[in-house]
Amino acid sequence: MHEERHAVQAPDLTRELVEQLGAVPGLDTTDGRDLLIDTLADRLPGAANIPRHNRPRSGILEIVRFCRREAGGLHELAAALTLYDPGSRPAHRVRELIAAVPAPPVLAALPDSETLAAAALLGRVRHLDARGLLYASAGELALPLRPVTTLGEAFDFLTGANARPDGLPPTVVLVEHVAAALDGSGPDDAPTAAGLRAWSDVQAGKLGLRTPLEAVRDELARTRAAQPAPACVVVQLCRSGADPERYRLSHWQQMRPGPWHPVPGRDRLVTLAEVADAVERLVLRAEQSWAGEPGRPVLEFILPLHLLNEPMEWLPVAFLPSSSTALCLTYPVVLRSLERMRAKESHRRWRNRWQQALDSPDTACHWDTAGSRDHDPGHWTSALAADEQLVSVVLSAPPLSGDPRGSRASLFDALFAGVPMAVWDRRPEPPSDFRKKARRLLKGKAIELPQRVHRLRMDAATAAAGRRGGHTGRHLAVLFDDPNRLVDWSGSPESDPGRVRGGHDEEGET
Repeated sequence: MHEERHAVQAPDLTRELVEQLGAVPGLDTTDGRDLLIDTLADRLPGAANIPRHNRPRSGILEIVRFCRREAGGLHELAAALTLYDPGSRPAHRVRELIAAVPAPPVLAALPDSETLAAAALLGRVRHLDARGLLYASAGELALPLRPVTTLGEAFDFLTGANARPDGLPPTVVLVEHVAAALDGSGPDDAPTAAGLRAWSDVQAGKLGLRTPLEAVRDELARTRAAQPAPACVVVQLCRSGADPERYRLSHWQQMRPGPWHPVPGRDRLVTLAEVADAVERLVLRAEQSWAGEPGRPVLEFILPLHLLNEPMEWLPVAFLPSSSTALCLTYPVVLRSLERMRAKESHRRWRNRWQQALDSPDTACHWDTAGSRDHDPGHWTSALAADEQLVSVVLSAPPLSGDPRGSRASLFDALFAGVPMAVWDRRPEPPSDFRKKARRLLKGKAIELPQRVHRLRMDAATAAAGRRGGHTGRHLAVLFDDPNRLVDWSGSPESDPGRVRGGHDEEGET
């Protein structure tokens, strides 16, 4: 396995490459850098995940850092640059610098006996998601195009992969993920988990990598409660301070299922009327990066409270120039709360209730009483705060500004009590049977709520013409907010390792 971090390279190589690439004609533009990345991705599929920036130097630095991490990445950069710009002096200088880089040493592959020992242990495990565990352990590695159906196939693929920056072979990381997934699954699996960890201990000892191995175990222990994130696009709207009629639209893309590693895109300022076109472009571009393999991506909208009643799931997307369909017919679409994302003082309660939701076979609900004669706001809020097993609320009316029945206040209180799920009918006067339909929707595991809502919306879209407009699925709003998947751009310079920062445009808004 190759490990470029061990190669003897001048400490200022990255700086020199960035300087010279910055002088290559066209790379000072976003389109030029995108073209170079696309050319790189023809040979290194992982290059498609390189973060894009408006600021030229930041964008070029991301390209260089990616290529230095990949075995052979710098030489692929030289080849891509030859196609992009075969003649300029800066491009020629970049190729000279790369040609002078010594070839990285080759670390010994695992002995056959060690490979067979791991394969025997993994062969006992047939009930885990092999593909999901491969995604989780592969990090930024390009994944195989062929289907992976067993842990043995996942292990075989990773035996030929590069070591991580910390030196650990990805095979060891996969074994640790499997062992962690087996914890708590029953006494029959305990010997296998212990055997897998003993195997990792032996490999880490031989390579002098005990510290990185312990770091992986600590991380897995902390994140074990987190569900694998789906491939998704997250869109956030935040009112512009300079122009209250416009919103900063930020977005992130989770390239594949697995650990939460979304890639931020560029921010732009839009009016509400421009949101539909902007979202359509984001979705179509995301589909290009998801084209290499099957999957079930989702869409999430992080919105301020005053926008949560907007029917984002019915925004159109045109996969063909001649026709368009609603987003919710192709993707599960859910809402998330911008105010709570930024209110750290509520995050502990939010995480507690989310864990309750994951552990319970049913979705325990607190029913809104706003608008009823006996509504007691203080009692309703106190009952909610006192019982963390309540993981959802059903509002009796939409949370509109100035709503005299108080459903906006009910939602606000629920959010800051940590409730991760909320359901309501967007119509000013919900139908009399809405409570019955909401109860049916919430029946079952909380984690499966987006899929149940997706089916209900498809039923609404395909209903007979006379029933379509009044179908509950046509008016249903669903907030489904996972505290393990934080994103935000707040303009604050502090570093927060638990949060993925947004695609802030450092050179001005676009």
